[in-house]
Order: sequence, then structure tokens, then C-alpha cells
Amino acid sequence: MKDDPVANFWGNVECAFDQGGFECILEDLVTKVRKDLDDSSMTAQSIDRRDSYSDIATIAQKDGFEDFVLALRFVND
Repeated sequence: MKDDPVANFWGNVECAFDQGGFECILEDLVTKVRKDLDDSSMTAQSIDRRDSYSDIATIAQKDGFEDFVLALRFVND
């Protein structure tokens, strides 16, 4: 991946908290990760169904996307 959406997410977290734009960067993360996934991916299907971030994280963990999972779970903590 030439542009890492998870790294971009973490780079923007502090600014988003300060400006109240956290939901925006989270949605951007999910959208960018989804673009990199094959339609057969369980994580892609979860995103396409618009599952909760918690549910997407559970499925992404099963698919081995640990960095993505950490970002999603950060939201729920």
C-alpha cells in the first residue's frame, strides 16, 4: 500500500479531537481501507453492509487487519 490509510488516521487523530472532526477521519479511514479490499473479503462485506465500527473491527480482526482493528477500537474506548 503506497498510501497507508491507518497511518493517516493516527496522524490526524489529535487534530480531529481538537476540531471535533473525529467522525470524518474515521469514515475516511473506512472508505480508504475498503477501496483496497477485494469484494470477497469479509471485512469489505461488513463495511458494505454499514455494520457498526465494533462489528467491522471484529471481522477485520478475523481477517488479520490488526492495525485497522486498533484504529476502529480506539473509537469505542
